[in-house]
Amino acid sequence: MSLVDQFESVFRGAERHRYAYDRPAVERVLVVCDLQQAEADAFVKSLESFLAEVADATWRVLSDDDYGDVSELRAIVDAYDPQLIVSYRNVRYATWRWPYSLGVFLNAMTRETDYPVLVMPNPHELPEMKWSQTSTDRVMVLADHLTGDDSLVNWGARFTRPGGNLFLTHVEDDQVFERYLDVIGKLPSIDTQSAREAIQERLLKEPSDYIESCQAVLGKQGQLTQKVVPLVSMGHSLADYVALIKEHGTSLLVFNTKEQDQLALHGKAYTLAVQLRDVPILML
Repeated sequence: MSLVDQFESVFRGAERHRYAYDRPAVERVLVVCDLQQAEADAFVKSLESFLAEVADATWRVLSDDDYGDVSELRAIVDAYDPQLIVSYRNVRYATWRWPYSLGVFLNAMTRETDYPVLVMPNPHELPEMKWSQTSTDRVMVLADHLTGDDSLVNWGARFTRPGGNLFLTHVEDDQVFERYLDVIGKLPSIDTQSAREAIQERLLKEPSDYIESCQAVLGKQGQLTQKVVPLVSMGHSLADYVALIKEHGTSLLVFNTKEQDQLALHGKAYTLAVQLRDVPILML
């Protein structure tokens, strides 16, 4: 390696993405449900208690008689222009009995709009609404590329109760890592073991450094008292993600859902949203 390359590597290695805090505004909340009026009122009352950080917003509730098909709902959403949509899996359909999808209404809201969508457990499937007995004091931001995603962290911080825990979680894909290491192992000019150790250390260092900057910046915000907890690891399977979520008693999960330049939801995000039916999930 030339001295120029060495200097460039050292210079680039010293670069760190600094987190910038920007509190998301949530002044208009739209609740989309399929309940009759009395049930809808009880559901929203529980929501306002659970979502205390946005309880002072203006809430509009669409119950069973307030909208028809997807296009009618889309028109209402676009006209109201909410800063947060709250709904639940399989709204307006009994397909919650077969838990294999989010349902057509949620699919439309998460795929065809840019609004943050909070997906709650379905009150028909889980009528005890255990989430209503908790609070957003254990919020987990989950990503396989957390570094530089300020918006994701900002939304996590926005919903975390004062004094609560904000878990910033980065799961590096170990399957992709092993695939590249397999190629490196076939190159005689590179020491495979040294490459493994150096690359893995670097892959985990960058999100760790970013989380440190999140801790520093959020710690300076006068009104924020959340504890930022870093969780950086290797993994890839759904079981790896679910284990982290369950281990830390997550009361609200926050993650990105859309693939860049694609209409479809991110594969892992959609799978998690379908499987974790008892966990409130903020899909961005």
